[in-house]
Amino acid sequence: MTRRRAATALLGLLPALLATVLWRLDRDQPLWRHPSLWAGTASIPRPRSPGVANRNPPMLPRLVLAFHYPWYGTPAGPAGRWRHWNHARVELPEGRIVGRHDPRRETGPGRVDLGAAHYPIGGPYDSGDPALVRSQLLAGRRAGLDGFVVSWWGRESPEARIFEEMLDQVPPGFWLAPYYETGELWPRGAEGVAADLAALLRGASRRSGWLRVAGRPVVFLYAAHRLRLSGWELVTRRLEAGGLRPYLVTDSPGPDWLGGHPGWLDRFDALHVYSPVSLLARGLDPASALRARAAAARAAGRPFMASVTPGFDDRAVRTPGTVVPRADGLTYAAAWRAALAVEPAWVLVASWNEWHEGSEIEPSREFGSRYLEATRIWADRFRAGA
Repeated sequence: MTRRRAATALLGLLPALLATVLWRLDRDQPLWRHPSLWAGTASIPRPRSPGVANRNPPMLPRLVLAFHYPWYGTPAGPAGRWRHWNHARVELPEGRIVGRHDPRRETGPGRVDLGAAHYPIGGPYDSGDPALVRSQLLAGRRAGLDGFVVSWWGRESPEARIFEEMLDQVPPGFWLAPYYETGELWPRGAEGVAADLAALLRGASRRSGWLRVAGRPVVFLYAAHRLRLSGWELVTRRLEAGGLRPYLVTDSPGPDWLGGHPGWLDRFDALHVYSPVSLLARGLDPASALRARAAAARAAGRPFMASVTPGFDDRAVRTPGTVVPRADGLTYAAAWRAALAVEPAWVLVASWNEWHEGSEIEPSREFGSRYLEATRIWADRFRAGA
């Protein structure tokens, strides 16, 4: 009787065991479901063979881009409600929500309660407002930027629709590229990420304002390591099979992580760093950390994109928060010097308008337009090779 019960119990566990095996196969070897993609195609980046000399990274025109967040909404704007300005207050590390900002509440003359470290010079705005889109694009170009890297949250998201609106209005000589938010979208799995990118690329990548390298539409990837390398292999093969060949700019946690994940950079076209804030907050030298990342990229034959920031303060939305003081512009200048010291292909400004984290260069009541003016000066120096 006991053996029969044990056998019955084992049989009952078989579906769960089978599901676990299939889940691990999908996670670790997602190509197993797609034998038609096993052979691959020659144009997909391939890992180098041991002993083969690294090729030099391709030369790219010097560009200065800023990370742009199109996620803000107001009741009077196209969103029809408050979005992001009413950000929650989150207690770390548990992630517990301890409150929420309320833009209906006045906090002083001409001010309301926003989830922001600083106050937009014109007050809260709606990212989907066509007039706002146009003014931001023109302001970015006047500030010496070559374009925006626009946060993109999936094919069904409001950010996807606003990215399309931005492409409609992008002025000549200014470029846009999406910033695929892998850090949040990775639970969709390799199949879901591939579907996202395919929809994005089929829908808009032929537009004239999309940034390209050698004719290939550029896509930046945030927290790309959240999806395993085998997952990215499926993604790139699925896109290639559909005739889609984006220029993928990955990130990574750091040089030590890259050393422990051989072949990671061979799956992508370039390496970038979102922000030097984590280094600055710990009192580390950003130049040395950027040099290590740049060396890893060049060892893999990939261009490197360094980042700069004017400062950081996320205490309006996180407790305890992280603060990197702007130091009357000295932090921005130091970040630029560190970035230029590694001779990057592109420089990335973090950020144009991440108001939650106080890293914006967009004009504020606290700082006016001084960081737009500083950006133009540094961008001109970079493009001149100074």
